Amino acid sequence: MNSLPDTVIARVLELSPEGIVVCRRGEAGDWPVEFVNAAFERLTGYAARELLGRDLRLLQGSERDRESRQRIRSALEAGQACRVLVRNYRSDGTQFWSEMLLEPLRQGEEAPQRYIGYYRDAGERLRMEQKPAASRETFGATGAVPALGVLRDDRLTGLYNKEYFEELLKRDWAIAQREERCLSVLMFDIDQLGLYNDTFGRTAGDACIKRVARAIGGCLRRGSDLAARFDGGMIVALTHGMDEGATLQFARTLLDKVREQTIHHPRSTVTRFVTASAGVASCQPAKDEQSDILYTQARAALQKAKGAGRNRVEAGV
Repeated sequence: MNSLPDTVIARVLELSPEGIVVCRRGEAGDWPVEFVNAAFERLTGYAARELLGRDLRLLQGSERDRESRQRIRSALEAGQACRVLVRNYRSDGTQFWSEMLLEPLRQGEEAPQRYIGYYRDAGERLRMEQKPAASRETFGATGAVPALGVLRDDRLTGLYNKEYFEELLKRDWAIAQREERCLSVLMFDIDQLGLYNDTFGRTAGDACIKRVARAIGGCLRRGSDLAARFDGGMIVALTHGMDEGATLQFARTLLDKVREQTIHHPRSTVTRFVTASAGVASCQPAKDEQSDILYTQARAALQKAKGAGRNRVEAGV
């Protein structure tokens, strides 16, 4: 384990380029702030003295995102990690979008008494996603801020898009390196999707992808789990804290969920219904490794599953 002195760790947190907050469990069911760094002060416009001892609900103003609030509340009650994109308000009342990752600070198996929150201003990414030529067509004649789906979601399935997933993977990889956690990438691909499209048409093929994505995504219930559509019928998931054996079993469960959809596929050489193949890779990131290693291993394992007859899971090496 890392043995840096507390003073050095505190300095690292203070100098972090992204906003960092530590909150402790309050007696009234709230989570008052115990620590904020300089980046969080810059992001919100609040000085540390204005935040210490207060619940960060004050950033949500009067118009609170019910879905985001519920996800945060559920994660806190379950003692789990949570990632959300929320609308916040600075001290001067101006609105900003914040990407927030909450992680429990555990001591043994007890319910966490503290959470650390990482905050990043998502406004720049929103601006990059806006294309002037499409402003009226995509975002409407009012010029309103685009839906968050434009920022991060695959339009067909509602899962994350590839670019956003890869950005989050790099972030989770760095956290896993620091905290010595295991990460797993599960890569799924619908078997013989081309034959399905040739038989029923592209519209039916898209509907098939949506159903498979819903079956896989619906099993990823922890706030820290991620799922994205890369291209065609490929769905990629990221999970935390599972070793290779547990990851393989989880992937088999997800393939069962795909088969349970009973999507008719008369030209499949596997069964009469749509199936998927999967490749998984798990590791505890070493300090000198990059996240690409999980992609490489999972993709190789997926190709192995395809070559072995499809409708199965293989592990990366």
